[in-house]
Amino acid sequence: MYIKGSVGVDGKNNRADVAFVQDLLALLSEQDLRMPEIQVDGLSGPATAEAISKFQTYYVKLKKPDFRIDPNGRSEKTLIAKAIEIDKDLIPALVKKHGLKRQSPTKSGSGSRVIQYRSNAKRVLSTYSENVVKLAMGFGGVVRCDISSTIRTMADQARIMYGNSSSFPSATSVSSLRAARGWGYAAAGRQVEEVYFANKSKPKAEVISLMENKIASISKGGVRVSLHCVPDAEYKKNNILDIPYSSVPAGKRKDFEIALMGMSTQIKNPRHTQPVKAEEYISRLIVEDKCWHLEIPQVNKALPNAKAPSAPVVNYANRPALVAGCAVVSDWFDEYFGSFLDDWY
Repeated sequence: MYIKGSVGVDGKNNRADVAFVQDLLALLSEQDLRMPEIQVDGLSGPATAEAISKFQTYYVKLKKPDFRIDPNGRSEKTLIAKAIEIDKDLIPALVKKHGLKRQSPTKSGSGSRVIQYRSNAKRVLSTYSENVVKLAMGFGGVVRCDISSTIRTMADQARIMYGNSSSFPSATSVSSLRAARGWGYAAAGRQVEEVYFANKSKPKAEVISLMENKIASISKGGVRVSLHCVPDAEYKKNNILDIPYSSVPAGKRKDFEIALMGMSTQIKNPRHTQPVKAEEYISRLIVEDKCWHLEIPQVNKALPNAKAPSAPVVNYANRPALVAGCAVVSDWFDEYFGSFLDDWY
């Protein structure tokens, strides 16, 4: 982003950086009576720390503000996004006023993004879907993530459901499995799990075969046991994938999830405050127990730089936009966040 060092408590507090942040906080105080008035003097003291704390509470939604704005951190991104929402010409003027410049990609967390397919994940995602994932990675500051599942055959689904069920040996029924696991399938999936519990004493291969037969029987009625278990032609229209939490560094998971939420129309089980909404590329995001489940319609919308975006998503002039350098890119479309899902698949 723009500041070279952190501003606030225990920050480097370079004078130009402090004055830049103070100018932005002063702008907010004119728009929001909850924000304290602040003097722009380039000196980081108690008044600056208090203003940063209020900003982090009201805008960044931090439960425990740290009283500091870090370079390319969540607080700086949100502060700049809010300033541009108020006045799109302000950032270039303040950058010039304080002698700052946009950080290079290496400083802003940009760089190449790597997607790794795990052994059971078929490499069938389109380039468009991979770039949507890379866009979220860029917003979340994630360099690498894994894809653990894409399209599945009925045999794949039976094998996975057997593994999910057998991982909880204390469970003796579908309901107790759901309680132990913390989530469960919809009605069709529960029927397959009932096959497991009715036959779990039998050899593994035999039980998986019985579960596969049940999936096939259910599918003949036009019902899917899993969103992953679809015909090839349907999958080409709507790519479905899982990204395991374990493939993303723990310190980056929250920001990555917030980025995914900001790009999604429908969300199941959100853990964080809903972010400012960007263009919607993901039709459905399910926050599962071990992974993020994404569904990406193959509409091939125009994408910002999916390999290395480093700017925040903001709302400007009642439509989504992306901060790019010192300008606002409004080459977006018109749809917004949708309603939450009620059913689990």
